[in-house]
Amino acid sequence: MKKSVTRHNYWTLSIFNFAYLFTWSAAMSFFVIWLSQNLGISGTKTGFLYSANAIVALVLQPLFGYLSDKLGLKKHLLYVLFLILLLVGPFFIYVYGPLLQSHFVIGAIVGALFIGLVFNAGNGVVDSYMDKVSRKYNFEYGRVRMWGSLGWAAATFVAGRVINIDVNLTFWIASFSALIALVCIMLTKVEISDQELKRTDSLRFSDVAQLFRTTKFWFLMLFMVGVAQIYEVYDQQFATYFVAQFSTEAEGNQFFGDLGAVQVFFEFVFLFVTPWFVNKTTAKWALVIAGAIMSLRIIGSSIPLGPIWIAAMKMIHSLEKPIILVAIFKYIAINFDQRLSSTMYLLYLFMGSLVVSVFSPIVGRLYEVLDFPTTYVILGSISGFFTLLSCFTLTADKQNGERYWSQLGKSERKKQTEEPNLTNT
Repeated sequence: MKKSVTRHNYWTLSIFNFAYLFTWSAAMSFFVIWLSQNLGISGTKTGFLYSANAIVALVLQPLFGYLSDKLGLKKHLLYVLFLILLLVGPFFIYVYGPLLQSHFVIGAIVGALFIGLVFNAGNGVVDSYMDKVSRKYNFEYGRVRMWGSLGWAAATFVAGRVINIDVNLTFWIASFSALIALVCIMLTKVEISDQELKRTDSLRFSDVAQLFRTTKFWFLMLFMVGVAQIYEVYDQQFATYFVAQFSTEAEGNQFFGDLGAVQVFFEFVFLFVTPWFVNKTTAKWALVIAGAIMSLRIIGSSIPLGPIWIAAMKMIHSLEKPIILVAIFKYIAINFDQRLSSTMYLLYLFMGSLVVSVFSPIVGRLYEVLDFPTTYVILGSISGFFTLLSCFTLTADKQNGERYWSQLGKSERKKQTEEPNLTNT
């Protein structure tokens, strides 16, 4: 395989992921502030909106996982998702916002269908596709995904300033970056061999059903339910808590935008070295370490030491998130059938959406009945308990991760030189 093709695909996927997460961040990083300050939506109703988004993702994620594995390296599903994503600006401005104000329930349903499709479920399709291409062309998924973090940081930085001028500008910017992402995925050159087509064609629903009969599958789902998704629930209304630490909402909005940008910039930096860290510690222990960091900082957010302290707790997310992103794909690659890599990852996200759909309205109510600090202690304790449990339930790597991935790379390179190419998609 020519190095030029590998280099080309690395950069087109990197820019693609930058633009996709720029779109997501521009549309959603200030979502809770848009709801509360511009639309007057309460904390409890906001919790129900997150729950509705997660319920749609619950339906779509298993389906998208199976479709992604059946399609393999073909781009058909990505094209559909990004053609819809182009409409993100007009949708939020002219459809979603007005409906939430005039007919809340209808707006919640319509918004959940859109957000659940292109972000909550679509994100799994994007990540699993990049993982497949990175393994085929022998570059690290984490070093593609780091550009996505930079895109998120850039959008948060821009949105934190634009939102105080005109909130609708952030949604128009999101549509423009979605167009860039679509162009980049069209330019990615992925050759599909006869053997790769046979592997995807051989996939059956019975293969997916077999996953549910294995204990290691359920133990990984337990980690998602008790650890990874607790952070998502914690993070949903964090912006409201953080902005309340300042004398004015405008000042808080700008600082929150700057905080998000800096945090995700450090995610970009750490994602470069995270593959090395995960290979050294092995996938299981990397997940446990990330869970421990997450639990401690959620509880740390409850300590009333002012906005600098709370910002510091938020910043630590830039360390734990890269570890989880890289470790989960390596854990799946080592412990499960590679034909089902997308299905496994989307089922992993599915369990997370289930937790969000159940806990979002409950936690939204706790914020109002108790307060943010008390609720954070509860969430951090839950995450800490399941992290400790995962020390005993997650499967230890059968061999050193670094050696495994080195061997996998050699194997993939050998296949690519031996197998005839059928198509270029």
